[in-house]
Amino acid sequence: MPRARTRPNPSGVHLLTARRPIDQLVSAATLAPDDLVIDFGAGPGVITAALAATGARVLAVERDARFARRLSRRFDGHNVRVVHDDLRRVPLPRRPFSVVASIPFAVSTTLLRRLLGDRRVPLRGADLVVEWGFARRVTTEWPGRAETARWAARYDLVLRRRIPAASFTPPPSVDAAHLSIRPRFNLSNLG
Repeated sequence: MPRARTRPNPSGVHLLTARRPIDQLVSAATLAPDDLVIDFGAGPGVITAALAATGARVLAVERDARFARRLSRRFDGHNVRVVHDDLRRVPLPRRPFSVVASIPFAVSTTLLRRLLGDRRVPLRGADLVVEWGFARRVTTEWPGRAETARWAARYDLVLRRRIPAASFTPPPSVDAAHLSIRPRFNLSNLG
């Protein structure tokens, strides 16, 4: 049977819209009220809203000006601060923070380098939606790259589950994964 053709998506934006994977991401993060959590690539705020409901302080980072304006209006007066910036450049917090986000597949390596490559970054943990193949590569028992091995020495990188392409609007050409990242040591030992 021929495979159904999908319409081209020139923007490259694939929004996670399925409720179950969003709930699983937020639940896995085990956020407490007043914890700081970042939603990189917040888009229309579907994950942002679920994070805000936990009582955590949410930083919604969005590069697209239209989405950023909508987020600001939607979450005005809530425990959400919207930052119109690129996740590759936005300054990271100096206090411990978590990340829960469905990030653009094309910037997965760049974001992990920012979060995991500098010992001074006080990352409490991350629950990310990334491309399936990328998640498999960074969670393999025998990393093929020195950089990935350094990350694995300092963090537990665990592929939690597959997220079908149909969970996104529009669907990407490949499935995604829930990648969980937790430090192997206590943040109080940073320095």
